[in-house]
Amino acid sequence: MMALVIGICYLLLAAYLGVGLILFHRRHLPRASRWGIVNAATIASDNAWIQAHRAAAPLLGATAVLCVINGFAIAALTGEHKLSVQLICSLGTVIFTGIVYWSARRIATVHAKKAS
Repeated sequence: MMALVIGICYLLLAAYLGVGLILFHRRHLPRASRWGIVNAATIASDNAWIQAHRAAAPLLGATAVLCVINGFAIAALTGEHKLSVQLICSLGTVIFTGIVYWSARRIATVHAKKAS
């Protein structure tokens, strides 16, 4: 049951990232929106906002895909698997997803500072 809940959380995170990417690509992502990467550098100007999200989009997309794949994989773990296996899979995914998302935020910040 725990694996199913964790899997659903990953799918919700993928949906959140996907909505942000879709809004950005359709040019409907307002500056300082909750769907975007918000920090002092990215909201400095419209150009910084656009350049930051353009640079981070590939990694954000990769994070969303990773969340979908791992969400289904973790949700597929059955009760036959021990709780420790479920937690190890979940923890590994959290760490890897966090690293990729942090990298996307860092790239966005660097490009926003260049654009300002």
